[in-house]
This record gives sequence, C-alpha cells and structure tokens, in this order.
Amino acid sequence: MDTNKPQNEHNGGIFVRVVNKVIDVVLKALHLTKYREQIVYLGVGGGTTVVDWVVFALLYALLPDLSHLPFFNVFPNAIPYTAAWAAAVLFAYWASKYFVFVDAEKTKGISQFLRFVASRVFTLLLCLGTEFVFVTLLHVNELIVKYVICTVLNIVINYLTSKLLVFKKKKED
Repeated sequence: MDTNKPQNEHNGGIFVRVVNKVIDVVLKALHLTKYREQIVYLGVGGGTTVVDWVVFALLYALLPDLSHLPFFNVFPNAIPYTAAWAAAVLFAYWASKYFVFVDAEKTKGISQFLRFVASRVFTLLLCLGTEFVFVTLLHVNELIVKYVICTVLNIVINYLTSKLLVFKKKKED
C-alpha cells in the first residue's frame, strides 16, 4: 500500500475507475491518448446535451403555454430552459470531474462546484438572452435556437470555463 497516497482520494468509486480504465485502453489502442481530455469532453458534452434536450423537450411538451403572463411573454420557455439547465449542470459537473478533467484537483469543499455552477449560470443567461433576441425579436423557431445556436455557444464557453476556472490542474510537487 502506498502510504503517500490519501486513503480516500475522491476517485468516484468503482464505476468511475472502470469507465476511466476502459476509456484509457480504447484511446491507447487508437493512439489518441494525448487527446483524452478533448475526446472525453465531447462525449460527456454529448451526454450532457442529451440530458438537457430530453428535460427541455419533456417540459416543453408537458407544460402549459405561459406566454400570456408577464415575464413569460418575453421568455416563454424560461421554465423548460432552467430545469433542463439544472439537470444538465448536475450531470456535467459529475462527469467532468471524474471523466474529463481527471488530472484536476479534487477539492473536498463545495468551492469547485460553486465555480462550476457560476460558469453555467453565465451560459444559461447567455441562452436566455439569445432566446430573447432570436425568438422574441427575430421570430426564429425556439427549437432551432435551443438545439443549434445555444448548444454551440454552450460547448465552447463551458469547455473554456471548466478548463481555465473550475478544474485547474494539480500543482506539481
């Protein structure tokens, strides 16, 4: 047993270790190990997008039209956007922490999670603003705005904020 390693290293459990091992083996076989972070980020981003889209689509289909009410006449999809965002953020934090940014510090407190949520609040506000401009002012279909424009903005901005602000690399000893 390595006595220099902490007993509980916040490794995410056996499921996370097994999945990471499979990812490493596949990427090594494909000679793509040096692009691990970017490739896994795209996979996790795909999963996050699916969570976001499914929650949004379900609420969009199930909730009544509230566009006749104040606030909702400007942001008719605020509830589906926000609920989908929240579900996606929870999934993305867990998956990013344990699969994408595996070399980042695993903080014990909630500061990392709060930085992650703050960066995602920015992209939520960006998407609500994008919806206002494209749907309310320009009358573009809200599903195109949600599934194309906001998705592209989210992928780029979320990767940059996660890498630079949230999941910082461990400092060398």
